[in-house]
Amino acid sequence: MKNIFIGVMTGTSVDAIDIAALSIDHQSYELLNAKSYIFPENLKNKILEYSRNQESIDDNKICSLGDELAHVYAKSIEAFIDESYLKKETINAVGLHGQTISHNPDDQNPSSVQIGNGEIVAKTTGLIVVNDFRRADINAGGQGAPLAPLFHDRFFGETNKIRAVINIGGIANISIFGKELTGYDIGPGNVLMDSWCREIKSCDFDENGRWAEKGNLNQMLLDKLMEEEFIHKNPPKSSGTDYFNIKWINEKLEQFDFRISDTDIQRTLAEYTANIIAEAIKSHSDIDQIAICGGGAENNFLMKLIREKSSSEIVKTDCWGMSHEWVEAAGFAYLAYLRVNDKAVDTSTITGSDGMVKLGDIQKPD
Repeated sequence: MKNIFIGVMTGTSVDAIDIAALSIDHQSYELLNAKSYIFPENLKNKILEYSRNQESIDDNKICSLGDELAHVYAKSIEAFIDESYLKKETINAVGLHGQTISHNPDDQNPSSVQIGNGEIVAKTTGLIVVNDFRRADINAGGQGAPLAPLFHDRFFGETNKIRAVINIGGIANISIFGKELTGYDIGPGNVLMDSWCREIKSCDFDENGRWAEKGNLNQMLLDKLMEEEFIHKNPPKSSGTDYFNIKWINEKLEQFDFRISDTDIQRTLAEYTANIIAEAIKSHSDIDQIAICGGGAENNFLMKLIREKSSSEIVKTDCWGMSHEWVEAAGFAYLAYLRVNDKAVDTSTITGSDGMVKLGDIQKPD
């Protein structure tokens, strides 16, 4: 009997293609295997460039990039199946999040664009692919994101405690469950720190926050960053790296008539990220337990700052039964399971939708 679902996630950090295989059987969930695959550098640079400079990008370029990415997805999925010793006939479907290029849920004509042509992936791999998860939610009046809280609640819930999972990817989001499920995007996760690293040091990220730790907090810059409207906005809310990016940082820096050292800027960006996450935690005083997933969980300095600022005991999701690396990919395996089984979910308390929604489009290989 088919009960294996594969989830494929490439987050706003564009750091890797994460793939997870989840066995789902009568509401029990088992992570069978998970691996990361490196983005081709040229493709990664194009994705980052397109998400930062959307005014200069036309639909043809977006479609071409999406097709190129789809072939990379398909190759990675094939490699994952082979390396995991899985048989295709046991795989029910692939949940493909796609790569977010733009996210504008509050526009007059709301939209969220994830590239990575699902039809190409289905035809190339011979597997059913579920993609374009956000569209149905937006059409139902929702933000389209975050959708991860649906999986966080299902996998990490069912205790007598009110729990929160904070995913620190490019954008940070929070899920709270144990009572009514709620969730929303907090604001920048890794994106500002990563963007400054690329700008100044030509590297993808600040490993363990070592560079930030060497700097000094610039309180004037931090105060300016904390004025950002999005972080003070009430949920439902969601954002993306098409808004929070190097351009956003430079716009803030241009408001000062004196120079701040590059290292102090990195430290202040880390402090800012920790601040907004800690404030989100403190705004929900009834939370009993907190766990972190996503790439930010590996930044020891950032984790230290969050713990200090929130005065909370915080663990990684590893302590709750799943490695922090694979939670989001496994989540899209779960969403694929829901869609191919024609199950609608209530996203109203996380995205602000009108209620029950069937998330994702089904692409068949033939």
